[in-house]
Amino acid sequence: MTTPDEPLTVPAAVFGSTAFWRRLNHLAREAGHDEHPLMLVGHTEPTDRYALRCNRCEVAVVELLVDRDS
Repeated sequence: MTTPDEPLTVPAAVFGSTAFWRRLNHLAREAGHDEHPLMLVGHTEPTDRYALRCNRCEVAVVELLVDRDS
């Protein structure tokens, strides 16, 4: 599993797709956040970094880096 120090790199073409959400939900389940309310949050600048946050536990489940060059 990734850590906040090691963001998951996601190709721009996959970002937001069904496969993207399926993978994030899988990572959340593996991390013990199954059935917890999750939220994808992004940064204003740069817009290629996001985090899937668990609202119940108030932690980042996984951090993402969108590869816009792929």
